[in-house]
Amino acid sequence: MSREELILIKRLRKLVIITSTYSIFLGVFIVYLNVIPVYVIEGVIKGYITLTRYELTYYDTPVRLDVLFSVNFLTISMFILSTYLILTGILTLYLFFSAKDFNTGIRLLFSGALSLIAYSGLFIALTNKVLPTAAAQLNLNFNQVTSAGTLYLGESRVYETYLASYLLSPLTVFIVIQTYVFLATATYTHMVLIDEYRLTRQPPYREIKYRIVGS
Repeated sequence: MSREELILIKRLRKLVIITSTYSIFLGVFIVYLNVIPVYVIEGVIKGYITLTRYELTYYDTPVRLDVLFSVNFLTISMFILSTYLILTGILTLYLFFSAKDFNTGIRLLFSGALSLIAYSGLFIALTNKVLPTAAAQLNLNFNQVTSAGTLYLGESRVYETYLASYLLSPLTVFIVIQTYVFLATATYTHMVLIDEYRLTRQPPYREIKYRIVGS
């Protein structure tokens, strides 16, 4: 075993622990983002909005908005992905500390990274375009000015929670997701390089390589 291969193996072992742990963290983080209140509405319309559900009432009468229902439905895929990340991280750590072949876990982690790249655009669009537009529609003012004065019929105001505004910002989401993509890609690359080193030590491969070069 060459010195370069030993270095790669040591790096791979560290990367497996780091990436698997981060995968669990990211899965929990996505679940948390989906359940925390993003907007709070006060006034004649009261309630809150999260990525997975909303509860709005107008003088104790439930209010339904189709666009918010669509957002809640689309975020189901993020819940599925977060569950995948958590289970994959746990499985890879189990295989690693059980001294079993954890290459399957690495491939699953890398698959999760590819899925995140695909879903990140949808997630950012929902949280920074669709949801704010829908929430803005709830900023209502029913007061009317007449010749006899102002008729106060009530109003409603929408407030974005501070925690959600920070955690759901495009920069935060981009950094968190790209960190996982980088770790999963680095781990997968190290695994492939180590497999290549092991393959070159096999006699059939060396013989074929010699024949190709010598022919």
